[in-house]
Amino acid sequence: MYNKQLLKKLAAYFAEHGLPKSYAAFKRDGRKPVTDKIMVHTIGGYPRMLELFEKHHPEYWELAQPIKDEPEPVKQDPLAALRASTVEK
Repeated sequence: MYNKQLLKKLAAYFAEHGLPKSYAAFKRDGRKPVTDKIMVHTIGGYPRMLELFEKHHPEYWELAQPIKDEPEPVKQDPLAALRASTVEK
């Protein structure tokens, strides 16, 4: 069994601040509402917490996802600009 109140507190935190890229980033975050030790003892490990978070709080899960509005930049050949600027004599 897991602590439902603590899971809701973490879900609200992630909805406000976004999901961290990794567990290490979550561990380093000084603003998190609970310590890692308390989270592991009351909910389970980080993957289990994410699984429960997605299952029981889908509205917060959607808010926590990173926004992908910007298209990814097109990779260009770095030498293309140099080739275009050279003038043959």
